[in-house]
Parts: sequence; C-alpha cells; structure tokens
Amino acid sequence: MITTTKARPGSADRPAPPIEGDDLDAYLAKGGFDAETEAFIGDLARDGVARIDLGDDAVAVCDAALAQASRWLDQPGVARVQDAWRQAPAVRALATHPKVLRLLAAAYGRAAFPFQTLNFKHGTQQPLHSDCIHFSSLPERFMCGVWVALEDIHPDAGPLTYRPGSHRLPITTMQAAGLNAGVAAPGDYERLYIPAIAAQADAFPAREAVLKKGQAFVWAANLIHGGAPILDAARTRQSQVTHYYFEGCQYYTPLLSTAETPHMRLPSNALTGGWTWPRVKGRRARLPWRTVVDAAYLRLLRQPYAST
Repeated sequence: MITTTKARPGSADRPAPPIEGDDLDAYLAKGGFDAETEAFIGDLARDGVARIDLGDDAVAVCDAALAQASRWLDQPGVARVQDAWRQAPAVRALATHPKVLRLLAAAYGRAAFPFQTLNFKHGTQQPLHSDCIHFSSLPERFMCGVWVALEDIHPDAGPLTYRPGSHRLPITTMQAAGLNAGVAAPGDYERLYIPAIAAQADAFPAREAVLKKGQAFVWAANLIHGGAPILDAARTRQSQVTHYYFEGCQYYTPLLSTAETPHMRLPSNALTGGWTWPRVKGRRARLPWRTVVDAAYLRLLRQPYAST
C-alpha cells in the first residue's frame, strides 16, 4: 500500500538515501569525501537543498542551452519545453554534468541518472508542492531536482521559492490529502493537494534561490518548493530543471496511483539515450506492457514537448 510515510525515513524496513537516514555521521566517516562533497551532503541532509558551482566552463554551456531551447521557448504561447535534451546537446550536457552526477551519487549512495529536463524562459509562479507527488521511487526518496540558472536570476523575475527542512516531513499522497478512493480526477490536485501542502509549508521559513549563471540548486525529493511571484514582467528567468532518479529502484507516479496500486514508470535516461529498467533486490522488475510500449514510443519519437 502507498500512503503517507509514517515511519522515520531511515527505518530498517524502508531503506533511505544517506541524506535522509539516521546514520549520516557514520556514512560521512566511512566515505572519505573531500571538503566540498562533505559540505554538499551536509547541506542537503539538513536543509533539503544545496548549491553547486559548476565552474567557469559551464557558462558557455548555459549560453548554448539557452540558445538551443529558444527553438521552442520563442514560439508564441510556449512557457516551457520538456525533454529538450533529446534534440539539444547543451541541454543534455547540463543534465549529465559530471560534477552534478558525482555529488548526487555521494549524497544518495547510488548512481544518479537524469530522466527529465524542463527549460523555462520566465518564472513559473507554480504553487508550493513536493516532487514526491509527481515522481517517486521504491525505496522512497531516491529522487531529486536540480535547477540551473542559464542567466543571472533577478529577485523580481520569480525565482524558485522553497521551505528548508520540509523534506523531512512525511510524504503527502493524494490519499493523505483527502482523496477517498481511486485515482485523482482532474481538479483534485488543485482542490486537495495544493491546500494540504500550503498548510504544511507554514511551519517552515520561506526562502528564494537567487542564482548566478552557471550555478545549480539541488533539492531533495520531498522538499516543498514552487515559483515565487513575478514582480517585473519584463524580466526573464532563463533556467533548466533536471529531475534525477537513482539506480536500483522501482519508479512510479503517485498522482496517477491508487492507495493499493502504484502507476509504474520506465524512466528515460539522458545519459544513455534509452531508459533505466526498475529493479527489485537487484533483479529487473515486472512492468505492465503499456508502460513498456509508452517508453519505447518516446524513445523512438525523440521529440521534446512544448507546453503553455
């Protein structure tokens, strides 16, 4: 059954990433990490967020990603493009940046792989939410998001807003938000889930991520975050979000799941251009045939998705 997580994330029957567990000090002691990596892990464990400076070389990659994504984002009515990595080499280069992958593997104890990219020209003003409603895993919390600034982000442009420490909350499913039975219908997300998350967010301080071009901002799977209001409509907020899963898990979409049956995923892998097969105790998991067909179709299509 998939419900709100009641046990502490590090409980023995539900193994957690090192940053979510109870024995982080022991993990760090055994890891032999350099100072930068250890600080990154500590920040992510404590606050649910951490910053990465991708270095001077990343600035040129950011410029290229911005130019390549503009192929879709400059079209009338387009607010974002999903999975531009399929046709934009610089978008893929940011999603597979070696420093990001190295730090994520250190923090989660498993290899990370990017399964989705989103490119934006303007701030989203998205309501507060946790990514765990859209992307989840078994074991839980083996997912994270990374937001890269493709330009210097101005506070009036609607930067990412977040609530540090909220990643430690129990995971809120649609059922925990008040859905009585079945799969969420259109409108249930806004009617039930968004108010439930807003109520939880009040217990945490509000912060905004104002980044320089080439900086990355990482958040844990259950962190409450969204888009701050745009105070100056003339300003852009050119950015790229990449969502990552970790190897050796099962993957599912809670928003499309019932309390008893998870809606399983066969996620794309921007590192390989294919997908990563879910695993249970090291063995390939069984998936519904429709899940496999849909994933194969997307792989053959190789087409990004532009939306309002």
